[in-house]
Amino acid sequence: MARPEPVNDLDPRLRDHREPIIEFICHPCHRHCAVERKLLVKAFGAGVSFAVIRRRMAMGCERMQTPEGDKCGAHFPFLDERDSPDGS
Repeated sequence: MARPEPVNDLDPRLRDHREPIIEFICHPCHRHCAVERKLLVKAFGAGVSFAVIRRRMAMGCERMQTPEGDKCGAHFPFLDERDSPDGS
């Protein structure tokens, strides 16, 4: 049985952001997409953190798990002004 992920109340959560379109970018992988917020809520729930959404959307990225840690460049641009979910 899978263990639930620990909750970090400091992580930005989907319920805290009302932008109708959520942009997701990874420059090293040349990825760029825009997803309707309501689709993310339906898929993950409003209480999900952007860190969890980022990991799911970047699944398969070889830069996600390196010996030096997470080197994936995936991020949500609107969070750049705040604490980003990957800690950068």
